[in-house]
Formats: sequence, structure tokens, C-alpha cells
Amino acid sequence: MALRGVSSRLEYASRNRIYDLAIGPYRDPQGVIIGCIGMALDITERKKTEDEILFRASHDGLTGLANYREFFESLEREVRRADRTHQPFALLLLDLDDLKCINDRFGHLTGNRALNRLARVMKEHCRGTEIAARYGGDEFAILLLDANEERAQNVAERISSCLRLQTDSPALSVSIGFSVYPADGNSAPELLEAADKRLYQSKKSRNSGELKPDRQHSESART
Repeated sequence: MALRGVSSRLEYASRNRIYDLAIGPYRDPQGVIIGCIGMALDITERKKTEDEILFRASHDGLTGLANYREFFESLEREVRRADRTHQPFALLLLDLDDLKCINDRFGHLTGNRALNRLARVMKEHCRGTEIAARYGGDEFAILLLDANEERAQNVAERISSCLRLQTDSPALSVSIGFSVYPADGNSAPELLEAADKRLYQSKKSRNSGELKPDRQHSESART
């Protein structure tokens, strides 16, 4: 291209280094192209810094998962893609149970380790192209691509099972709600709302199960 009179600029990678490469035509005093001339600037460290800044802007600093903004933008992109391809996908919302109690009893460092334990389990059950995110303080989310309700429930069950089988202390459990496109909604807000409702039902069911033995004990004590 340079020999045809067209200048170019590109990034070029070689031997773990990245270069900003500029190439253009080299002309004689009469303006005739007699060759090409180029310059390469090593920008490896600059690119590393830029990549780190971009990563920090789109990921949670504690768990390394995608943050809320990155997750929501990915969800909206997937909705647009599914509108074109008519392929279903699923969304999981996860809530780490009793994080406040863990923080109060064991301290915030243990609470942070608990969040990371859940994050690692989520990563293990996500494909490389899927998005696992820290949605809020103790809230997480997973975007499952080309997934139906059966796969969403299977992933949810495997995550719950992995946490139950961990020997680390304290023991962890998670409440999970899911939604599937398009059965539960055709937009990001609709899918989030449907998953959040199922998450609330999951937590309500769990809490009522925990309270039941206490009520039975109280009734027996009164009798």
C-alpha cells in the first residue's frame, strides 16, 4: 500500500511486545515513490495500562467478575441478538445467604472470602463466552447463552451443590432465581424482574423452612 502511495498505521504484535507501526511512501525530490519508510514505537506498557484501566472499569475489584454496568450492557446486547436469531438464553440472579451475619460474626475479611468463594464456583460453571457478574453487595448474576429453562435450573443446582460440599468455614448457601428469554420477557428489565421474583420466592421458602423448627419448638414449650 505504501508503494502505491497509501500511508497506513496499525498495531503489530511480535514476541510479547506490541508496536504502533506507521508505514508510508518514500518519495524522491520530484515526488516519485522510490520505496517506503516506517516507524515502530513500542507501546507494550501503555497497552497494559489501558487494558488494566478498561478491566477495572468493567469488573468488580474484589471478585474479578463483571460489574453491574458490564453485565447490564451484555444483557441488552444479548436481547438484541436473540431478537435477530430467535435463540433463547437464560439469566440467573444469585444472593449469598446471611452475608451480614457472616460479617458480624467472623468479620469482613471472612465475608470477602465468602464472596470470592461464590465467585469461583460461578466461574467454574460458566462457559468462556458467558458472563458472571457481581450484581451488588451480596448479589450476583450469570448470563447463560443459548440456554433454556432446564439448563438454567441445572446450573443453579450445581452451584448450590458445590457450595454445600465445600469444607471451608463458614458454610455457605445461595438463593437463586432465573428467567428465560423470551418466555419470561423480551427486554432486559422484564427478564431481571422475572428472575428477581423467583429469587425472592427462593429466599422466602428458605427462611420459612428455617423458622419452622423454631415455631414447633415454641409450641412444644408452651404445651
